[in-house]
Amino acid sequence: MATDPDPAIPTRLPEAPRWRGPGAVVAAAYLLVAAAAGWYLLTQLAVVLRPLLVAVFLAYVLLPYHSRLRKRVGSPVSIGLLAGATAGGLALLALAVYAGVTGLNEEVPLLKGRAKVLVADADRLASHYAPWLSSAAERGRGLDERLAERVARAVPPMINGAADALLEAGVVGLYLLFLLLEAARFPARVRGAYPPRRADEILHLAGQINSSVVSYLKAKVKASLVLAAPAGLVLVAFGVHFAPLWAILTFLCNFVPYVGSVIAYSLPVGFAFLQYGFVWEPVTVAVLLLATHVISATMVEPTILGRAVGLSPLVILAALAFWGLLWSLPGMVLAVPLTCVAVIVMGQFEATRPLARMMSGE
Repeated sequence: MATDPDPAIPTRLPEAPRWRGPGAVVAAAYLLVAAAAGWYLLTQLAVVLRPLLVAVFLAYVLLPYHSRLRKRVGSPVSIGLLAGATAGGLALLALAVYAGVTGLNEEVPLLKGRAKVLVADADRLASHYAPWLSSAAERGRGLDERLAERVARAVPPMINGAADALLEAGVVGLYLLFLLLEAARFPARVRGAYPPRRADEILHLAGQINSSVVSYLKAKVKASLVLAAPAGLVLVAFGVHFAPLWAILTFLCNFVPYVGSVIAYSLPVGFAFLQYGFVWEPVTVAVLLLATHVISATMVEPTILGRAVGLSPLVILAALAFWGLLWSLPGMVLAVPLTCVAVIVMGQFEATRPLARMMSGE
């Protein structure tokens, strides 16, 4: 006689969990291949992408001025004026750097001799005030020759970089011209290509990116000018050679967080010691420039920037390492605005929103 099964006793054993290892391995492999392909493309297309990104960020800054100027002189004239003035300014900046580096290259033999004298003076000071340092210097003979060779090797890459920057300035101006031409048509093109709701979302995202990039670039330009102007005046007042070159370098390096300030301080101070030796002039220059950088980093720049960046300091350092390894110094200049854009875009998607919140400075 059949009996009903006891409901407390399971009639079917639960299935064993299936191992999903191969799927995870395949996904990881796809991710690695995509990352390697992206790295390769970014490296190979650097000559095209670098000036394009610079033009995009400059277009963000110029669009408000273009909107006001085209009401007075018309859109074509406004575009021509803004693109021409921007390209001309970049070309003049690159020419000034190129002229300064070329002049610096002509002084390389003199600088090599000054480096040897500087090492000899340092050895004499060490033997008088710290004999243990002097004995260490004796064990490391040839330091003056190595320093002189490093000074000589540092100049040719700077000349090549300045020449490349001069060429890229023209490419940036060309890109900027077309970007400004298409900027006015962008909202209409988006609304014609997408449904109204999706078009509003895309335009809202573009507005957020625009606001973030413009606020950062404007604040950073002001902070860099406030730092570079007094630094240049100090160098001119003490007769340090190539003071305009060091002032421009200070302005540009200030766009690179943390690392840029070290470069902008070390190079002019080191050159001042090469020029004068261990006397009071370079020491005074070093103290005044250090005070200028400290005041800018602790008082001026936080006041001007405020929360214009909105990124965690650890994220900024990681972005500097990644873009610096990829595109060297130009990549480090572009690292912060590119990361700001990436965080804004990731914040629009549910899957990446937590990561965007972790990367922000909130």
